[in-house]
Amino acid sequence: MLNNPTDNLEPEITFLSETPEINGVLDPSLNSLPIRKFNAIFKENKSPITQISYRMAYGINFLYLYIEADAEHLYFRDRAYQNGDGFVMLIAKPKPNHEPADEFYELACSAVNDPQLEWCRKIFWNYNVDKLFVPTSDQTILKFHEGQGKISFELLLPWDDVRPYHPWNSEGIGFNLSFCKGVEPNNSVWYTLLDGHTGSEFSKREYTTLKFQKPVLQGNPQTYVSFQHGHITEDDSLKLTALTVSNDQSTENIEVSVLSGEGNMLINEYLSYPLDKGITIKDFSIPLTHLKEGGYQLNWQSEHKNYHSFAGLTVLPQFNVDSYFKKLELFKSKISQGTYHTTLFTIQDIQSKINKLKIYERSYNERMGLTKLNQMFLSFEKGVDPLIEKIGFTRKAYLSKVDNTLQPYVVYLPKEYEKNKKYPLMIFLHGSASDETNIIGFRSLIPEGYIGLGVFGRGQSNGFTRDHSQEDIAEAIEAVEEDYSIDYSKILLTGFSMGGYGVYRTFYETPNKFKAIAVFSGEVTLQECAPGQTAIDFADIKNLKVFKGLPVFIFHGENDLNVSLPDVKSLSKNLKKVGAQVEFVIEPNKGHDEPGQESLNLYYKWVENNMK
Repeated sequence: MLNNPTDNLEPEITFLSETPEINGVLDPSLNSLPIRKFNAIFKENKSPITQISYRMAYGINFLYLYIEADAEHLYFRDRAYQNGDGFVMLIAKPKPNHEPADEFYELACSAVNDPQLEWCRKIFWNYNVDKLFVPTSDQTILKFHEGQGKISFELLLPWDDVRPYHPWNSEGIGFNLSFCKGVEPNNSVWYTLLDGHTGSEFSKREYTTLKFQKPVLQGNPQTYVSFQHGHITEDDSLKLTALTVSNDQSTENIEVSVLSGEGNMLINEYLSYPLDKGITIKDFSIPLTHLKEGGYQLNWQSEHKNYHSFAGLTVLPQFNVDSYFKKLELFKSKISQGTYHTTLFTIQDIQSKINKLKIYERSYNERMGLTKLNQMFLSFEKGVDPLIEKIGFTRKAYLSKVDNTLQPYVVYLPKEYEKNKKYPLMIFLHGSASDETNIIGFRSLIPEGYIGLGVFGRGQSNGFTRDHSQEDIAEAIEAVEEDYSIDYSKILLTGFSMGGYGVYRTFYETPNKFKAIAVFSGEVTLQECAPGQTAIDFADIKNLKVFKGLPVFIFHGENDLNVSLPDVKSLSKNLKKVGAQVEFVIEPNKGHDEPGQESLNLYYKWVENNMK
């Protein structure tokens, strides 16, 4: 039972010597696992309540979860972990005095029957507060089942996927669990262990603490190796912890290997240590002085049990920020202002990201950022400005007149770009929890022959209503105009989800800048606004007069449960009432997503007809 977040979850989590079969159905041998109940229920209207329970166990290399509900069938919906049948499980690092956790994995799992939705079968929805939608490895397995009046989920989560957490060498493991049960019509009921802001973006998490049963082992000793490092710098050593459970005193021998990204053996170490009866924990350090900058694989295997595991390791070069700043000043007069500001921003951005890394986190993106930065300086030395007229996507930055800060944006140049020609501009406003790079994933929305601009808006989830987000949009347009040939009379403003609301809000604020707008799965209203201001509700027709005569393209998925289709239909009707020229496309069997090809073709035709 659990009375409040500071309690431990009782009873203890059962130890398993063998890995269960994962098929969505509880193994007969696991019937003795304690049945656990959820503590709170959150529902809309008169939605029916369902009997739901869960069971847990763990092994030396995995955490096991089984959930069962009284229901005739599964609801397969877009992002079912928050709209249909699915669940969210939190694994967290406890804080002193049980303060909310800022280090955690929040695993979202969904019932899926559509290949396009496989991405949401199992994914870390939130990770360490500021990271979202981080993939699991293939070793995390989720299966589900329906039949005989029951639906069930079965999860096997390897400890490797939630590094550095393990029951035997972590100072406690925080835990929460929320189950989403789909009900008609398109509603859902939440069952939670405790109310801890499940799914909230950029928020710390409430948790209870797991207690684990001491292992009772049958057969040979079992070992798990936890690599403490996800990244190191050149000439560092690799630290690891070996955890072994044994029935008697003996000796364990493990082999630890470092392989290149291609799988070639580079370092091979044999480690031996004595075992006591019960759990033995042994720390080791392996010098890696021969490894240069790059990505590597870590592998280990045990003599007693043929279990082995792969993990990733990034080796970063030494990064002397001041030396980069000094080198940049030498080239300042030889490169464009846009390239100078972009390089300055890149140095600061890489430094900030490296400083934020936890010891166990890999740093592939930071390493790639350093590689690209060094390539830029090599171009400078050759007298070449690498960002001038670079085709495709480029992440750049400008110096804001608002507060003298460097602000990022992404520009896209079509392959036929010529500086002596004028090009129409397509501006894209990102969705919630995204940033200016979101435009890269929505490449299909950039019409042929257009320059694309992805705007940050000074925030990932501010609704483009505060934090100088509107000033950022204006300044990003100015930055693009300074470096590229823009036809200022042909600017198309687009956005996805929260960015859709941003489109309405931006046009409302500055209607004379834009020739047309296009909104994809867009919000109609948001609560976020600047302090002292009232959010503009575009469901209210009195706020739509400014759209009179404006060409408007609206796309929405028929099965979108994140943004209300009825609200968007109402907005479309009201826009037409005030004289906007609206083309409204509803795509069947589509959720909160970008348009399919047929809808895209309609969008391209609309652009051709309205942006001449």
